[in-house]
Amino acid sequence: MVRRVIIRKAVVEDVPSILGLWKELMDFHRERDRLFSRSATGHEGFADFITGHISSETSCVFVAAAGKDVVGYCLAFVEKYPPVLEIKEYGLVQDLAVTKKHRRSGIGKRLLKEARSWFCEKGVHRVEARVAKTNMISIEFWAKMGFTPYLETVFLEI
Repeated sequence: MVRRVIIRKAVVEDVPSILGLWKELMDFHRERDRLFSRSATGHEGFADFITGHISSETSCVFVAAAGKDVVGYCLAFVEKYPPVLEIKEYGLVQDLAVTKKHRRSGIGKRLLKEARSWFCEKGVHRVEARVAKTNMISIEFWAKMGFTPYLETVFLEI
């Protein structure tokens, strides 16, 4: 029997479950690019980071819950462009993760829908997400959600 998945605002008690999803997300990315290797205490820093965002007025954290299990999360917040631009703020989806077992079931789309609604409530009408070039699953997801690339970050290791 498939359990019903609900999308709700995260609470501090969700942090351990979100942390597990974050580790899965980071390990998934590490397999594609060593830059995403977690430090020995990275999970502690992330726990503090996500806890701060749960209680922030300029951030939202949503979880997808299947019963007592958190199977996905979305962290998004309002960011500011440099003051020389006409548009002053934009929404940034920092993380959107769904555990492997629950991918391709519409949970990511539902999490993003909640974040978009939250941005609209805040008066923010542009949403951005950063996508690793090596993550084809994510690239396809964001394109399916209607997102279009507009910048590319380049790097050089010296």
